[in-house]
Amino acid sequence: MEQEDWDALKEQMASPWGCMKLKCDGFEISLSQETDRTKKSWSTVVYVDGYLKGIWLDCDHRTGEPKHEETRRFYRKVTRALHTKKDIEAYRKIWGKRKAAEAEAVKFITYDWSWKSFSSLKKHLLANNTSVARISEI
Repeated sequence: MEQEDWDALKEQMASPWGCMKLKCDGFEISLSQETDRTKKSWSTVVYVDGYLKGIWLDCDHRTGEPKHEETRRFYRKVTRALHTKKDIEAYRKIWGKRKAAEAEAVKFITYDWSWKSFSSLKKHLLANNTSVARISEI
């Protein structure tokens, strides 16, 4: 894609109801801005070939290795702590600093099909796909 296409896409995605279709290495992806009433924000949701399949979010939660190609190419990796800070403090009291530090280092990795930042989405698409082309506005 040319820089003017990226600028048009960014402008389209600047509103809460923007939509755009792209062709990425044989996959047709639809980028759609969707609002969240409870958080009063919006995010870009990525539909691959017209679908959001929950099976695509499946991965090895310890290493983050995705099981599907669609996951690696289009979805956002999310890393969270497995134990809460309250639990870590309890572990520190019970087992000591070393065990608490080991428990604190354990992370839970999953994937999400929504992106809050357009620049992060653009960077991810360019890094994980050899060709990205604009199809049209929806």
